[in-house]
Amino acid sequence: MKIVLTSCGIINPELKEKFFKLIKKAPEQIKMLYITTAMDGEKGDLSWADREYETILALGIREENITEYKIGAEAIDLKGYDVIYMMGGNTFYLMKKIRDYGFAESPREALEAGVVYVGSSAGSIILGASLKPAEIFGDKMVEGQGMDGLNIIDGVVVPHMNKRAEQY
Repeated sequence: MKIVLTSCGIINPELKEKFFKLIKKAPEQIKMLYITTAMDGEKGDLSWADREYETILALGIREENITEYKIGAEAIDLKGYDVIYMMGGNTFYLMKKIRDYGFAESPREALEAGVVYVGSSAGSIILGASLKPAEIFGDKMVEGQGMDGLNIIDGVVVPHMNKRAEQY
């Protein structure tokens, strides 16, 4: 499985290099599915999302090769893309949408087919065993939402690591 877990995208030069080694394609040839569902659970200023989208374009990926997708829209074949980019936002909201729309197996199937997964913040946390780290970022539980993640990564994913997160 080819997985890149980040706090806010692929901005580090070393990470960029490793990303392109995983993808094995020229940037202008990459087809990306950009899943922005978690942002819908956020309130307030979302300018951080625009800045992060600019980091994707800065990789050299053509805008016409990026398809935005919201979980709950019509079904989509994740295996038709080179990269799945799961954007950050409200982790609990994202996981509830994943469960409500039967999307939980889709990332796993895509990864097994060789698609590269890039998680950003909430998009990283959901691959782990628990969503508990999202609480320290102020994400609020959505009614009916448990703490279980997708369990694709063995362990708990804590992006934005700092002193408050050492308990995980």
